[in-house]
Amino acid sequence: MLPQKIDVALNIFAKPYQTSLSVLSLLKFCDAYIDRIHLQFEPSGSMFDTALPYAIADYLGERAVITQPEHWLKLEAADASRYDDLSYRMSVRYQHAFENTDKKYLFIMHNDVLIKGDVIGKMLGDIGDAFVIGQLGQCWNCPAAHAEVCADCGMGEQGCHPDRYQELQPDFEQLCSLYKAAGKRGIFVRPYLEQLHVNYSDGGWPLPECRVNEWAALVDVERTRPYVIPHGSIAPFGAFEQCGKICLDTSVAWFRGLHRLGLRAKNMDIAPYVTHWIGTGKMTSYKYLKAEANARQILQKHFPDYVKWCLEQDNKMFV
Repeated sequence: MLPQKIDVALNIFAKPYQTSLSVLSLLKFCDAYIDRIHLQFEPSGSMFDTALPYAIADYLGERAVITQPEHWLKLEAADASRYDDLSYRMSVRYQHAFENTDKKYLFIMHNDVLIKGDVIGKMLGDIGDAFVIGQLGQCWNCPAAHAEVCADCGMGEQGCHPDRYQELQPDFEQLCSLYKAAGKRGIFVRPYLEQLHVNYSDGGWPLPECRVNEWAALVDVERTRPYVIPHGSIAPFGAFEQCGKICLDTSVAWFRGLHRLGLRAKNMDIAPYVTHWIGTGKMTSYKYLKAEANARQILQKHFPDYVKWCLEQDNKMFV
């Protein structure tokens, strides 16, 4: 029996070598599952780049669905009043892929990862009735991940964990107490407390750091599409939401909205399948250039056909 076909979506800000490596390493292990690859390019790049990130799009040919938004939302909250404007809505990360895929599942991936195994096959086999599977939670920023903070608030001795994220469901007052207790202990949390009442007055769960991390996640589009803008009222997967001085991260509002409908997500340890590098290309120049150089070396060693093609195209990737 032929494997189930899915589509893939990446949002691309700079990182030409990491972008190429992300896509090519995914195809190395998961090509049999993949039909179209949606590449959404931000209308800006990095000041440190000597090559443009479009080479991989040309290399993919007809398999690539290429979009470049008219609006650049950067890391700012999306304006929900403008979702009826198609060009604005399509500027939200991954949104073009979500609205245009004809597949049941969409694999979301960062453009700074290395795929090391059949991550899509594993996710397809394990997703079951969950609406999304991937690494759940930015627990390193969450007060509930600390057992001592939960104990301070009378919420058990264990602390929260992605595998049992449904067990600790604070109401609004309990959520506030978690953030206050973390502050008293000097534990870092993001500064959501002063505005939690705007976003969470109707319930404290899922928590502000609860989401699926989009560097590698499989979404059941068929199941979620009816509830999400433009068909429903839930925020798009890629939309940031303001909460005080900063934004709740990618997919947080989407994740919360779908859970409040009774849907559930599934945690998966992606470490055996995915390595995720960090380097924004905006301020962290050292990390960015190091990650780009590393990706270039891996491409030269493990993907010589791509290197040869780039040289033949004279696209400045491997001069």
